[in-house]
Amino acid sequence: MKRALVVTVTAAPLLLTGCGLAAGAALQASSGGSFATPERRFGTSAVALKTDEIEVGSETARAGNPMPDVGELAEVEIVVRPADPRVPLFVGIGPKAQVEDYLRGVSRDEFVSAELSPFTPVFHRVPGADTAAAPPSRQRFWVAGSAGTGTRTVKWDKTGGAWSVVVMRMDGRSGVDAHASIGLRFGFLLPGAIAALAAGTVPLAWALVARRQAKRDSR
Repeated sequence: MKRALVVTVTAAPLLLTGCGLAAGAALQASSGGSFATPERRFGTSAVALKTDEIEVGSETARAGNPMPDVGELAEVEIVVRPADPRVPLFVGIGPKAQVEDYLRGVSRDEFVSAELSPFTPVFHRVPGADTAAAPPSRQRFWVAGSAGTGTRTVKWDKTGGAWSVVVMRMDGRSGVDAHASIGLRFGFLLPGAIAALAAGTVPLAWALVARRQAKRDSR
């Protein structure tokens, strides 16, 4: 009786965790490989669309000195589809400070908040020049990016620091019109499910073998 209790206490949490992770992995797979927001159209007559800030880790974390954070478990996937497929777009993620230096004096719409039901983003217009001093693809500070015609997909393994996402035309001129969605992919779900289920099965298998051995010894 005592052995059965020990096995139950050991195996049950692992099996429950494994089942939960497996359910999450199945849901993620059925959602196209990530948990993504619905596609939404964004447009501006300015040069760039920019997030105010994406902060990962502590408030003092810097991009050059990343700190561990729970958010790092998720890979970010940003999909941007231009309204006019002939217009080359640039989508990039970079350290907030360097992105702001690059866009200083350039007109842009900065995302500041959103209403959730229905989802309605709120942008703040920062006035400035109608052309960037240099094309975004020539900048070296981007940690992830994609440029060209057609749908652009950016995948980013999050690290500690303060970051900004930017959508621009490749030539740095004003006028951005695109559909976008953002998703999170948790790569640990399936491996974690397998590991937890395997670890939970071990004590059950051991208990079964021990019980059979005890029956043989009692004969």
